[in-house]
Amino acid sequence: MLLSVATMIAVTAPAHAHADGNDQSFLVALQQAGLTYQDPDRAVSAGKQVCDLVDGGMTGVDIVKNLEQYNPGFAGNGAAKFTAIAAEAYCPNALARVRQDAALAALGR
Repeated sequence: MLLSVATMIAVTAPAHAHADGNDQSFLVALQQAGLTYQDPDRAVSAGKQVCDLVDGGMTGVDIVKNLEQYNPGFAGNGAAKFTAIAAEAYCPNALARVRQDAALAALGR
C-alpha cells in the first residue's frame, strides 16, 4: 500500500484541483513549503494515505523513508515535509508523533 502512496506523488509544476476546505489548505501548504505536484487530486489522496498509514501503526520515519525510496522527486527533506504537512491537514491528532518521527528521518535516524 505504501508503494501506491509514494508513486502517486510526482514533483512537477503545481496545479489546482477542485479541492475544498482541508484539501485546499493542504495544497497551499505544500506549495508554501516548496513542494510541487503534477496532479492535485493525487497529492490530496497521498496526503490522506499518510494518515491511514499512521493510524495503521506505521511510524513517521518509515513513511518518510518509503516516500524517499519510491519517489526520488523528493529532494532534501521533502518527504519529511510532505508527511508533516499531511498529518497537520488530515490527522492533527497524530501530528506530534509524525512530526517527531519525520524530524528524526530528516536527520537520518
